[in-house]
Amino acid sequence: MSQALLLKPDRKFVEDIVKSGGGDLKKCYQCATCSVVCELSTETAPFPRKEMIWAQWGLKDRLITDPDIWRCHQCNDCSIRCPRGARPGDVLAAVRQKSIEHHAFPSFLARAVNQVKFYPLLLVMVPALLLTLALVLRGPVEAILPFQEHGDAFYAGVFPHWLLIGFYSPFTTISFLGLLVGLARFWRGMAAADKEQGREPVLGVIPSVIRIVTSTLVHDRFAKCTDKAGRRLSHLMAFYGFNVLFIVTVWATIDIYLMPLLGVDSLYPFDLVHPMKILGNVGGVLLIAGAILALRDRLTDNSESGFSTSFDWTFVWLLLLVGITGFATEVFRFIVDPAQRTALEYAAYTFYFVHLVIVFSLLVYLPYSKFAHIFYRTVALVYAEHTGRTQEAGRAELKAAPEPKMISSS
Repeated sequence: MSQALLLKPDRKFVEDIVKSGGGDLKKCYQCATCSVVCELSTETAPFPRKEMIWAQWGLKDRLITDPDIWRCHQCNDCSIRCPRGARPGDVLAAVRQKSIEHHAFPSFLARAVNQVKFYPLLLVMVPALLLTLALVLRGPVEAILPFQEHGDAFYAGVFPHWLLIGFYSPFTTISFLGLLVGLARFWRGMAAADKEQGREPVLGVIPSVIRIVTSTLVHDRFAKCTDKAGRRLSHLMAFYGFNVLFIVTVWATIDIYLMPLLGVDSLYPFDLVHPMKILGNVGGVLLIAGAILALRDRLTDNSESGFSTSFDWTFVWLLLLVGITGFATEVFRFIVDPAQRTALEYAAYTFYFVHLVIVFSLLVYLPYSKFAHIFYRTVALVYAEHTGRTQEAGRAELKAAPEPKMISSS
């Protein structure tokens, strides 16, 4: 039995998709080659054929709450084999960007962060001015609340630990709260769309989370790509590099502030043979190598790698610059003699300031940039497992949704 459905095309949404990399969208003539060649597409929830026609029709509400757009890893097997050159991989990448912009809180910030004209303001001026203000307020604050620094005072003499923790903590906390709001909106949107279509959960949320986390740790979905399977390595390097650096940063904070409370002397700053210093350097190398491989892939074979927008480039460059400036500040700490005021010392402080500005841009704008992909994708993949989208046909517990009868109102 068919179900009538009134379509309300959003022409502005179609224009946005075209501008964001889906310029060949209209070439699609629904041959379904894309769904056939995609190793991640299943019979119970095939893609990207249906997403292509939804995008042509401007069905924004359907697309931005469609978990299947996140099951796509843009390996571009579909784009390479598309007989019409419609490039479904690029279209889905553009839709994912619009999904983040729609669900993000506040949404205007998501739109601004992904416009090149706002980069000088948001990525440079805002964090630089805020950090400068924090440094200006350092004196008055220390006069009221004297803080005791731990260990080497080379960088801490200008950028004390208490100031950096006090500076980043509130901004990062607000940023992650905004991310949680966006993810909650996304989950509710997916659930509402499935309820309308008659699809019900087939697996518990916790088992679904375990499956996806296990899968993410090895990036096994990238291994199913054929033409661009090499992208798995760059993603794994950047993924583990960033997470290792995050762990080292957390441990450094514990070492500085918690260990003395437990009667254990702080060892920060760590020397070169300290396990955390070694782990941090390995993480930095992985991050830089992953970013370089990702840039090389996009620069050397754009036809197969897919269309790259500022949304993509900005994130990769921020990762690379965080790694490079981080290593530069480490090298300066070991080669500069703090007893002598030289140009090298001022260069060290300058690099450290730049590093802190980049870290701010990477973390605080996380909910609105390409960095948010890891969170939206994880939530979407968990939901896909939860609702049986990753399973092949034949599951008895899956309820067939009624075939909608489309009625255009354009």
